Amino acid sequence: MTARTERLFSAIGGVSDHLIEEALHPQETRGRKPRWVRWGALAAALVLVVGVVRYFPRMGGNAGGTGVNMDSSASAPAAPAAPGETAFMSYGGPVLPLTVVDGPEGLPAQRTVTWDFAGAAESGGSLYQVTVTDTTVLRNEGPRELTVTVGYPVTASLQDEKALPSLAVNGREAEGELLWGEPSYGEYRLDGWADIKTLMEGGSLLEEAQQPAPALEQVVTVWEFTDSVAPDTDKGAPTLGVSFTIDEEKTWVWTWGFNGLDADEEGHRRYSYFVPRQGWRDSRRFLVFLGEVPREYAMAGYVDGGCDQLLDGVSARVTAFTTTLGELADQLAEEGREEYLRLEAMKDGLRRGLDQAVSRAEDWFLMLEDLVSQTFTATRVVWTTAEVTIPAGGRLEITARFRKEASYDFACARTENQGLYGFDLGTRLGSNLAFDSITARLENAGGIRLVRDGFGFRPVGDNWEATLPPEADHCEMVVRMEG
Repeated sequence: MTARTERLFSAIGGVSDHLIEEALHPQETRGRKPRWVRWGALAAALVLVVGVVRYFPRMGGNAGGTGVNMDSSASAPAAPAAPGETAFMSYGGPVLPLTVVDGPEGLPAQRTVTWDFAGAAESGGSLYQVTVTDTTVLRNEGPRELTVTVGYPVTASLQDEKALPSLAVNGREAEGELLWGEPSYGEYRLDGWADIKTLMEGGSLLEEAQQPAPALEQVVTVWEFTDSVAPDTDKGAPTLGVSFTIDEEKTWVWTWGFNGLDADEEGHRRYSYFVPRQGWRDSRRFLVFLGEVPREYAMAGYVDGGCDQLLDGVSARVTAFTTTLGELADQLAEEGREEYLRLEAMKDGLRRGLDQAVSRAEDWFLMLEDLVSQTFTATRVVWTTAEVTIPAGGRLEITARFRKEASYDFACARTENQGLYGFDLGTRLGSNLAFDSITARLENAGGIRLVRDGFGFRPVGDNWEATLPPEADHCEMVVRMEG
């Protein structure tokens, strides 16, 4: 908080000195007791469910066997899927094609995609060690050399490191910049090919990724709660609640560090949070007001998060400041800067997320922690870009190399997909190149059985190869490690 942005309560919305005193000596909410509708317990349950799904450990996979075996009796999918596709509980995302980000469309190209299973054998059968090499040969059939910017897309999150590719141009490593596409708001992950297709069709995702993040100059008022204290007790979970009334047509309230919300149709609100035990580190807690700021509030302590039984000795220090939404986004990113591999990308993502939230009239209640978590963990499309020059009448080879996660079902789910792993390919989605041939290859596939083959692989020496038909836009293979 800076001197430029910090403001006293008395300077915001006409809040008087006695209200600040109430923060240090809490009392019960004045007047008629509102008819509360409680959201806190439901929100906590939903967060728990999302956490279990998102962070479930990777399990499964058996080693051993020799050769690639064809098995026409594929296991039934765990859930409905599009024809020729298997619906897995965890979707690894497709291998997507190179595109021209800045330059002419329709350059002729050839593409060869290789899945190398050597890492799976070396790791004892883990199919999370598969290496993909995607080589695209661009041709310049014009009389002059051509300089373009290309982008190679993968699905990843801001917390991923190994999923991002290395790029080589004619065998030499190329330095590239990253363009992060935004996920669908509210979606932490992409569940299948249909999600990717919806996200990328039309090219707007790449166009938006090239635009600077919005400035977000809207001014908001923030109440910050610090120095929270409560009696030292081994019963219940001491909770502090702050109550006020707003006009829901004129004010939105967003939270950071709060656990519960009680609300009614007349605009009465009570936001609450658990007070840490004495000696424990306290967290920063905000109430963010977009629009009019309440002129009065009351604070009270409670025995637990139900906020039914009062408890004396619960208090906090309250200060207020004004800032812009953009500055708020930066502050939220800075709060966890040590966790973020790409702090600036995190700031941009939060600005875009807040911009989307403001544009939706129903977002009167937003837990900012959810937005931060989504920005950090949500699967999105990210392009690694590089500027390249194709000689007149010549060709240029661009190779992307990266580790590829398989699609799979969780081991404890006991579905019919147990032991199966999926890999899929988007042939042309999101690309403006004119591919006249696309080849898929499997290397070092000893011990791999093809349970479903949507490519049409055939043996070529020690490897397997497929030439994809021009009309194919998506191909999938499902494999099993043979023991």
